[in-house]
Amino acid sequence: MTRTAPPAVVASWPPGHRACRSPVGAPVITSSHLTALRSTLPLVEARAAAIADDFYARLFADRPDLLRDQFNRGDQAQGRQQRELALTIVTVARDVVGTQVGSGPAGSATGPAVPVAPWSSPAPSPWAVRVAARETLSRLAQRHAAIGVTRDEHDVFERHLRDAFAAALGDDWSGVVVDAWLALWRQTRDELVAAVERTYRAADLEPGEDWREALVTERRVEAEDVVALTLVSADSEALPTYRAGQFASIQVTLPDGARQIRQYSLRGGSDEQWRVSARVLGGVPELGLPPGEVSNHLLRHVAVGDVVSVSPPIGSLTIDELDDSPLVFVSAGIGCTPVLGMLDHLVRTDPRRQVTVLHFERTPERHAHRAELEALVAAMPAGRLRVSYTQGSLSAVTALAEASLDGPGVYLDPIDLDTVDLTPQHRVFLCGPVPFMAIARNALIAHGVPASRVHHFVFGPDDGSVTGVDTGQRGARGR
Repeated sequence: MTRTAPPAVVASWPPGHRACRSPVGAPVITSSHLTALRSTLPLVEARAAAIADDFYARLFADRPDLLRDQFNRGDQAQGRQQRELALTIVTVARDVVGTQVGSGPAGSATGPAVPVAPWSSPAPSPWAVRVAARETLSRLAQRHAAIGVTRDEHDVFERHLRDAFAAALGDDWSGVVVDAWLALWRQTRDELVAAVERTYRAADLEPGEDWREALVTERRVEAEDVVALTLVSADSEALPTYRAGQFASIQVTLPDGARQIRQYSLRGGSDEQWRVSARVLGGVPELGLPPGEVSNHLLRHVAVGDVVSVSPPIGSLTIDELDDSPLVFVSAGIGCTPVLGMLDHLVRTDPRRQVTVLHFERTPERHAHRAELEALVAAMPAGRLRVSYTQGSLSAVTALAEASLDGPGVYLDPIDLDTVDLTPQHRVFLCGPVPFMAIARNALIAHGVPASRVHHFVFGPDDGSVTGVDTGQRGARGR
């Protein structure tokens, strides 16, 4: 099965937009709907996790092909996608009804607690809720684009979401309550579909166009567990151009016949080539982390001369339309790859930009693309690089420090920003595993960088962990 994934998605609402102001043709949320949503929201909050689990169980029982060929089986095994759906349901509903749903715990309903429980008391400001809802839908639209969700599939989603709500709410699921939640769902669906289709029009594409085929022209094992691939078009039409910081989906056929999709950042380079890198994930069974299906396949089975399916470029974590503020890139592990793409762009277009790069890695042996990172920073007169290792032998770190372009800028330490020049004027791009980004974001804000100027993107389901809603998420990009 070949899926469609459109290019860059930025789901944005017009200034002054309120979710209850529906676009032409979209479901209208009436005052009676608002009353019903407001009265049942505490119950839905308390049971959102159960609703999400039940929804996916029903969906994949009905359509096993969606789990085999479209959704990330690793994310499902970890519960990441379920947590993202629970968060989305509550966040969007709160934006519609405002925050006047009580200041205490979410109702007296029984059932599993949704990961957004910290929002229950005190209630967030309307502005904070609206920003959270916009960001949630923006990221969800990008995920829908990345895995090729079609308009028709939303009808399947609605049927199973309705059944999951009915099972969770019982006798409360009737009359205007049903109408209200369905109107909210359909309005959200229309927002998502419109965001995806806008990207087609911007790229002169039509919804339904298939993925492109790309030829592997170079394959290199970076560090001890990272495979780097160079791709070109497999036909006479060049691969699409992309903006620095964007990613593309790669779809491969696994030994069991499944056609799984994962997302990988585009590292920069010539316009005729795409360069991507994947960290091979071995899995941690005791933590519920399965081995990375696609990353292991890329390492063990994909060779020069092979062909893979690729989506057009996707993603809004880009720098080409921002102001000229000083930049800080904070990355960990394979999170260096979007940073490499953005640095490559800056070297070619704005080499005198004030840039600080902080990269964290466990050990020197695991540090992929170190030479490439150093060369890009060295090409910028106002560039500064600091590499920190959180594990590893001191002798290995000392040897690297002596050979490094940055000299003493190699550290064996945790996330320490005391020696970094940070001001409210800095704009920060944060890339890496979710737990790292959550810790780093808090540290950056504590050092005076406004939260609105700390940009991040979660590769995979986003359950709010980075912004502090639930810091218990354990996941990784590109499994």
